[in-house]
Amino acid sequence: MSVVKKKKHVSKKNKKAWRKHCDIRDVEDFLEEQRLDERLGKFDTKPDSELFVVDTQGDDDDKAKDIKSETSEKVVKPTSAKERKRQQLSKTPKCYEILIPASKVPDPNAKRNHVNPVGSRPTALSKITEKKREEKGKFEKKVEVARKNRKIALDKKRKAKSIRNNFDLDLWGQDLPEAKGIPETLCDDFIPPGALLHNVLPQQRLRPKPPPPKTIVTRSAVDTPHPGISYNPSFKEHQELLQEVVQHEQKMMKREAHLLRVTTGMFSKVTPEQKENQWREEMSVGLPQPHNPANDPSDNETDNEYKAVNPPVKNKKKDHKARRKQKEQLEEKERLKRKKIEKKKISDLYRLRQLQSTISKTETRQAEDRTKRVTKRKIEEATALPALNAHKTPKKEPEYVDPEQLSGDLRTIKSTTNLLRDRFESLQRRGALAASKLMMKKKRKLKSYFKAGHKVTEKDIERYVTRSAGKK
Repeated sequence: MSVVKKKKHVSKKNKKAWRKHCDIRDVEDFLEEQRLDERLGKFDTKPDSELFVVDTQGDDDDKAKDIKSETSEKVVKPTSAKERKRQQLSKTPKCYEILIPASKVPDPNAKRNHVNPVGSRPTALSKITEKKREEKGKFEKKVEVARKNRKIALDKKRKAKSIRNNFDLDLWGQDLPEAKGIPETLCDDFIPPGALLHNVLPQQRLRPKPPPPKTIVTRSAVDTPHPGISYNPSFKEHQELLQEVVQHEQKMMKREAHLLRVTTGMFSKVTPEQKENQWREEMSVGLPQPHNPANDPSDNETDNEYKAVNPPVKNKKKDHKARRKQKEQLEEKERLKRKKIEKKKISDLYRLRQLQSTISKTETRQAEDRTKRVTKRKIEEATALPALNAHKTPKKEPEYVDPEQLSGDLRTIKSTTNLLRDRFESLQRRGALAASKLMMKKKRKLKSYFKAGHKVTEKDIERYVTRSAGKK
């Protein structure tokens, strides 16, 4: 016996409750079928050829083969590819099949206005520009260029079709190893040309080596040292080297003095007491000062009289005589000023020749300086180091040997410079190596701690205390 469920009575006051508790599946199915009929068409309107298929094969395989052979005899196949292509012209290409509407739903707006695409209709501005181009003759020029290009293409075709009378070209010569830069000594039938080309020396390869930079070519290979550095120099050469070293040291001292003057020397030195007093005065600005009886005004000064802080100012006007004197002073001052200007004009007239000569001298001097700068810049550009990195090349400082250390024998002389460092800096100065910067790592100060324990003796404590005191 089937149990009949009691029907629930639910409030359908709101739209949300109506949707939740109403069964509308039958309406949705009906609408879905209607949309499907609109897309694919109704069965009543479709012909029988679209709905039904006639089975001509049957159940047996032999019958199917016979039917296939009969149908194949009836179908006339195209004889050539040209006819096949012509038959395919009427069909729509596969790339445009996606654009064909598959739905049978008609257009809701049957009388739709046709809109021309952008650029199809000429505007007023485009008409003006085309007219200007036609007046300038740009279209004629374009036609001439196209005609020339067609002529060049035709000439190329004719040359390609022309029969060669000379048959000295070796078609397989380009694939030979000798043509790729591999010498005959390395040629072998069992080794591929890629491996042969890999083993060829760089000088024998087909690709030319690029020339070295101009800066390295124009510079001397190694700078010759000063003859005064020799272990047995002459007196004159030694004195010349000494003068160079003195000039270099004076220059460095002057630079150090300048840096000291513009950094530390700019600030005045103050003693600790003055600094303390200055700080106290700055910090106590605006604070109430302590009472000092010495600063109190005396009884004689006050004398029980009232004195205002800002006494009234009397409006004492000048008389006619004072005003006349003031006016005469101003006129005399202006007259002297005018007289001085006139005198300077006359003196400038007499100094015209001198001014002209000084101007010509300055112009000639400036022209000479300009030529010197240009020549110097050209020499520097020709002999400049290549910018291999951001660091600057180290400047060579003059070497000097004290006369007391000089000796005429190589056995007793002591070397003052490091040969490896000197050659390394020489390579950097000549641009063969990139300039490097000396990086010094700071040693970290490690703090030591004393770990107390039951195994620590008094000797260990004394040893730790002495070690820490020695470090300090």
